[in-house]
This record gives sequence, C-alpha cells and structure tokens, in this order.
Amino acid sequence: MTDLYRVEFGPAWPVPPITVDYGDRNAAARAVSEHAIPYLTPKLTEMGRPELADCFFQTDMQMTVGQFMWISLAGEKAAQFCPARLTPARES
Repeated sequence: MTDLYRVEFGPAWPVPPITVDYGDRNAAARAVSEHAIPYLTPKLTEMGRPELADCFFQTDMQMTVGQFMWISLAGEKAAQFCPARLTPARES
C-alpha cells in the first residue's frame, strides 16, 4: 500500500494539486498547508476573511477527502473550507 496521495482541491479554490507522502500524517498536513496557503490567501482576502489563512489541513480516517480548518478558541468560532479529494498515487 502506498503512502503517496494526490490532493486535488475543489474547483472554487485556486490551488493546484499536490502529491504528498502521508507516511507521517502531521508532516503531510504541514506540506499541504505550506503548498496551498499562498494560493488561498488572496481568495480569502477577496472574500473578506483573510484570518482564515491561519489554518490547517485535515483528512478523514479513510484518506479519501480533506479540507482546511480554521479555529478561534478565544472567539469560539470555526470554519471549514476548500474541500479536497485524496487518491493514492503511484511512486515514480
């Protein structure tokens, strides 16, 4: 079984796909965030929600879908956005 997954983001979001090694799920989530946040920031600013760029990427346990999460503990608010599909990728 492969640990490589192709992450493809929803069509409403200007983020190109990325292939990530999910052998370490925390490192993979950081890699997806580092890849996507520069693309997400202008879109979120345009939407009037630039604070959402301070977010993290999460996946379901089956490694089939993911999304970005933003949480404000002090403000007791949260948001989910930019859904993504994960598919196993072949090693090249």
